[in-house]
Amino acid sequence: MRTLLSVFLFLFYFTYPSSQTSRELIFDTNSTKTSSNSARFMTFVALVDPLCKPSPFFSHHHWYSSLLTSSSSTTTSFIHIYNTLIHGFSASLTPYQAKHINSSHGVLSLFPDSIFHLHTTRSPSFLGLNNLKPKLLNSSGSNVIIGFMDTGIWPEHPSFADDGLEPIPAHWRGKCETGFGFNHSNCNKKLIGARFFSGGYRAFFGHLDHPASEFRSPRDHDGHGTHVSSIAAGAPVTGSSFYGFAGGLAQGMAPNARIAVYKVCWVSGCLLSDICAAFEKAILDGVNIISISLGSSRLPFHLDLLSIVSLRAFSGGIFVASSAGNEGPSWASITNAPPWITTVGAGTIDRDFPAKLLLGNGISITGISITLTRESKLTRGFHRLYFGGEISSSKFSFSRQLVKGNIVLCLTTGHMPRMLLGASLLSLGAVAMVICHGSIDPNGMISEPHVIPTITVGILEAKLIEDYILSSDRPVANISSQGTVEKYAKPAPVVASFSSRGPNSAVPGILKPDVIAPSVNILGAWTDAIGPSSVALDNRRPQFNIMSGTSMACPHVSGVAAIIKSVHPDWGPSEIKSALMTTSNTHKLYYYRNVSLSSSSLILDESTGKAANPFDFGAGHIHPERALDPGLVFDLGYQDYIDFLCQLNYTKNEIHIISGKHANCSNIGKGQLNYPAIVIAAEKVGHKGVNFYRRLKNVNEAGSRKYKAKVVGLAGFYKIGVIPKKLEFSKIDEKLSFKIAIRKEKGVAKRTSLWVGALIWHEIGGKHRVRCPIVIFSRQG
Repeated sequence: MRTLLSVFLFLFYFTYPSSQTSRELIFDTNSTKTSSNSARFMTFVALVDPLCKPSPFFSHHHWYSSLLTSSSSTTTSFIHIYNTLIHGFSASLTPYQAKHINSSHGVLSLFPDSIFHLHTTRSPSFLGLNNLKPKLLNSSGSNVIIGFMDTGIWPEHPSFADDGLEPIPAHWRGKCETGFGFNHSNCNKKLIGARFFSGGYRAFFGHLDHPASEFRSPRDHDGHGTHVSSIAAGAPVTGSSFYGFAGGLAQGMAPNARIAVYKVCWVSGCLLSDICAAFEKAILDGVNIISISLGSSRLPFHLDLLSIVSLRAFSGGIFVASSAGNEGPSWASITNAPPWITTVGAGTIDRDFPAKLLLGNGISITGISITLTRESKLTRGFHRLYFGGEISSSKFSFSRQLVKGNIVLCLTTGHMPRMLLGASLLSLGAVAMVICHGSIDPNGMISEPHVIPTITVGILEAKLIEDYILSSDRPVANISSQGTVEKYAKPAPVVASFSSRGPNSAVPGILKPDVIAPSVNILGAWTDAIGPSSVALDNRRPQFNIMSGTSMACPHVSGVAAIIKSVHPDWGPSEIKSALMTTSNTHKLYYYRNVSLSSSSLILDESTGKAANPFDFGAGHIHPERALDPGLVFDLGYQDYIDFLCQLNYTKNEIHIISGKHANCSNIGKGQLNYPAIVIAAEKVGHKGVNFYRRLKNVNEAGSRKYKAKVVGLAGFYKIGVIPKKLEFSKIDEKLSFKIAIRKEKGVAKRTSLWVGALIWHEIGGKHRVRCPIVIFSRQG
């Protein structure tokens, strides 16, 4: 395995042209890292077996130092030393050093450092949290600490005030680190800890950017970290809005939860070596939940350090939530695939910011905007329309003569820098922009805080405007805003087109995403260091900003998990995850109406306009109120995941790398991972069928409860049998097992590549419904 891994690392990371060239440019600028033979330096994380430390060495640090000095005469220093979740170090190495260390006794694996990127109020009300008893909501989460690995925080923001909070939880062992513009006094009983990690970033890029564009401290220059922290655990702030839009009370999911910040993301991204160091500190500090809104690789688990440290965090009872990614609606685009991570996709809420574009031919186009006001001069009279064309990259240029004084229509594709596009038009004298986001937002649901007045429209609406411009000698338009519309503004939730989708390419039998949560046009706290569009000429400094992305979905789940943890302090991460999944909704949510939901009100997929499926929304959209009292949970322990890795045919050495422990897979039976979802390839079912085995744990405080199984969906295609059909629990924490037999119906022609159903355990004479999705998909399409 070591030989294969060594070949993989060196062929890919040292001969891949684009990567090699960029790394040479970075490190050739740092003369202290260039040896006499001009060897290139790259950053690696060395994972070691701590039990293999040779006896002559007084400490692991001395052992690691010997590995560096014995591999080269060049002086090399450590970036990070890891000694909690994982054991080892990170350092900048030459190819020769890396090869030597990788073959040294006790070194399990060597990981090239890699860069991750962020997956870039009304949501508590939409989720039904306002329906919780005030006493429960006001007390929930006060002893729960959420650790955010992001861009830092703006500590003076009122969302992080500690008014009325009890003393800091006794299990907290962290600290507030000082740095540029940040000191101990910036922490309080809400923001109880703050650290920053830049060693890996500085080694990778050769520098840390100038303070004008970054703070070398926990202070947030970007705004993303401030935003997500407030979504999960922000204190109540009345009269909040983004320049009048989304106005009202802004508060986090768990307004009494404590916040601990671990700044790992900088201007150009987040380095894996820094993230690992942050995980270590977070566990030592005493966090209960880790919220990480950034992307992971799709490598096998033994080659993915984020998978490794998150499993180690799980073993310590830490709930880890992560964003699913913004690469939808592509099939199998999901990131953060391990089953021990709760992966969150993107859904909408029932709030809108309608705006109108009245064309000169009398046609009225509906869009959305958060940059227009009803008093805007643009609403008075008509302005010339100009078609800016299709734009797919950051390389765009316009003629000042053509755009000055005009409203410019831009059709964008992919994840191009739309904020810079708006800024470019403003600098050239355009008065407004009409933008279509293409396939990532086909219905024009995402409204962004552009520095230029902007209306977002869908693909069909953009086509109407384009046709009018091209067919008219003097195309003109008038634009206006209708402000904010809430409650019943539109069907919700809808799976956002940009939300990454399953199936899980790493482990097809594990459903991903796990759930979806609000993530489109979400109001959250904002830094005072940069404008809401993040472009240089944006001089606005609002207290709150509106953002979209699975980055916003993740902290919703982190906050709800904090409430669940505070109500059930003895629950581990698997119980919390199960409660979120088995109580989730697969229908549109109308908390304001006492009506029954019919099958016609299934959650829709924005990209198709049709009903979404579990590869879009996982188990469903989170329902916090029900998750607090799920009745039954699918429990999982650390050993269950070790057995799972054995069943996936990982080798002993690979499992040692992932878990840090030796595993004996010869003792593993044919048991299955007790995951709260069933996913199987149709080719594996066949006519002989397949059996699944699951286990439920009674967490109903009433103790004695009876449940009856009901299977929905799949009729006419697959026959689903459940044995036994009833479960009777006599006490709390009792565990009962059952079998699900799946058989293909005879004579059924293949009409689709995806079959969806569910097993629902109904409490007899009670309120609980425990739902387990069943997904059968064809790998042959």
